[in-house]
Amino acid sequence: MFPTETPTPDLTIVPTATSTPTITPTSTSTSTPEPTPEPVVHSGPIATARIPLRLGREEIIFEGGFTYKAPIGYNSVYRTNQVTLTSEDEDTVFSLLGGMTEREEELQADFEKFIELISLSLLEFKTDEFYQYVVGGVPGLAAEVNGVYGENDITGRILIVAPAEDQIFYALAISPDISTGEGWEPEGRQAFEAVIRTVSFFEPVIAEE
Repeated sequence: MFPTETPTPDLTIVPTATSTPTITPTSTSTSTPEPTPEPVVHSGPIATARIPLRLGREEIIFEGGFTYKAPIGYNSVYRTNQVTLTSEDEDTVFSLLGGMTEREEELQADFEKFIELISLSLLEFKTDEFYQYVVGGVPGLAAEVNGVYGENDITGRILIVAPAEDQIFYALAISPDISTGEGWEPEGRQAFEAVIRTVSFFEPVIAEE
């Protein structure tokens, strides 16, 4: 019921270090005797500059029936009707998969089967409630996910779209679950949504035997 290739990203998650509060002593000079310097505590982390997300040229997955643009700096691995994108620091992984298939009557039934297949490659894998999600002008379904990949807690999103009665498209995105703001929120999610906004569909090209 599904394309033969399923998303199985080779993921190595390395949490990034976070900055810590610093204490800087200050003193004042007046005509009166100098008071004992009081420490000034900076309670927030020091901001660092980030490189804006940029997308590369449009890529075509002929047997998958879709096009996309990857973030510049991401590594791409192709498997017939699938592409897996990995960030430069290997923290974030996207897998886009499409092709011809015999679909169920309800899209949710296909989605539940795909989630079951994906969960077999993760030690723990849970999804939140399904919600409507549009890709390339085609309405579909999506869900936020939480789980464990290897020894790392991960967070991400999974989605499904049916561009035609006999065509299907899946996408899975995972990043390390880090409460300090790195990983999926905001970097992984923003990059994934930027890629999905570039996706368009066409009739898959069947490979000749």
